[in-house]
Amino acid sequence: MGFLQVKGPYIIDDTGKKVFLRGVCFGGWLNMENFITGYTGAESSVRQAIRNELGEERYQAFFTSLLDSFITEGDFKFLSEIGATVVRIPFNYRHFEDDMNPGHYNSVGFHYLDYAIEWGKKHNIYIILDLHAAPGWQNQGWHSDNPYGISLLWGNRDYQERIKNLWVYIADHYKDESQVAGYDLLNEPNAPNMEILNRVYREWTSAIRTVDKRHIIFIEGNRYAQIFEGLDEPFDDNLAYSSHNYITAAYMGRRYPGYSSDVYVDKGWIEKSFLERNKWILEHKRPSWVGEFGALFDGPIDSPTDADKARLMILRDQLEVFNKYEQHWTIWPYKDIGLEGIMAPVSSCEYMKRIKPIVRVKKKLGCDLAVSRGYGLLSVEGDRIMKLIAQAIIEETGEYSLDYESLLKQREHTILEILGNGLAPLYALQFADMTEKEIVKMHYEAFEFSNCVKRSELVEVLKNAMKK
Repeated sequence: MGFLQVKGPYIIDDTGKKVFLRGVCFGGWLNMENFITGYTGAESSVRQAIRNELGEERYQAFFTSLLDSFITEGDFKFLSEIGATVVRIPFNYRHFEDDMNPGHYNSVGFHYLDYAIEWGKKHNIYIILDLHAAPGWQNQGWHSDNPYGISLLWGNRDYQERIKNLWVYIADHYKDESQVAGYDLLNEPNAPNMEILNRVYREWTSAIRTVDKRHIIFIEGNRYAQIFEGLDEPFDDNLAYSSHNYITAAYMGRRYPGYSSDVYVDKGWIEKSFLERNKWILEHKRPSWVGEFGALFDGPIDSPTDADKARLMILRDQLEVFNKYEQHWTIWPYKDIGLEGIMAPVSSCEYMKRIKPIVRVKKKLGCDLAVSRGYGLLSVEGDRIMKLIAQAIIEETGEYSLDYESLLKQREHTILEILGNGLAPLYALQFADMTEKEIVKMHYEAFEFSNCVKRSELVEVLKNAMKK
């Protein structure tokens, strides 16, 4: 498989043939997310909690066995069999660089990526490398390994330079590797303005091109890969763009077609919504990649509820729309503990039994923003308290013009996520009595491909879309 390149609105191979990159995101692997594997808070917080509770040797056994088992060649073989042509691999900068020693890179960070690329070669699947958690945090979310809900990247040149230099280090390593389709510069940026975003995109791309002139560079829109208006005109010949196209109905809908949050959602609405979000990319006639989309399921992985079946139909129609407009796409995520993914551990395995009380607590409190959908005790009480604060301000000042809604949103990233990080020791405690061997066995039993269960209906939806 030769190097891919951009030609107008298409991605072509070295023979000039159009290639459509359609597959999955390996979320939760090289950048962990709380709802995917069931812990609380941010990855860095839970890692520290595990180290404190289990000690260094069992800490190493815990995370090495988790990474070793979560993605193996069996996953690539399965994805190839259903027709996938790409996997997007989100990674955390901490695999390469320590905040206490910035600018000094650890080649161990390539360990799992190199394995993935070799498996991709064997099973004819391209790899997109995605910087999902960046120094200084590119957004306020837990998914950028952000324990504080504050983004520092955009006002700090040191962080921006560290990202640039990290990409140069990675690109230099993979400059001759044609199995890598390209580099997704930054997941879901939430920059204060387009001027800053345009500047860093140009700087990072220019730096990469000093060592690697052949790989595609993928650029995501602002506001979590949703806003493209205001981006500079395409400034590199091998540049593509990525949007994230989550829709509320795929998370909360009960009937399809039908109303969801006072909006009547059908295939026509899905197409209209897609065209609105991706208008800028389509008008500029550059390759368009839906880097993330997905649905949330409420029933068991092998027994979907009626609402789950409706959401599967929504995904089916989304994919038909994406294919109609010749989109590249990767669904989020591939594997989790049974909420969204294609693959999940069996409910009776040791890992699932041990985290069951944690999952229950998180659901009751609404700690996981990705799956709580605004419910849970913390959301309900947090909203009530913030409205009381707003009411007190209004009564004393008569000022109604403040953005009280942003206060409510900020509450999500403070109360919920900070509490999630505070509960990390509770997650770690669930494994306190285990030996290293028991921990390793537990993770393989839970996450290794041959031990997982498939969400069969979702597999069929994806398989049919990958054939088209």
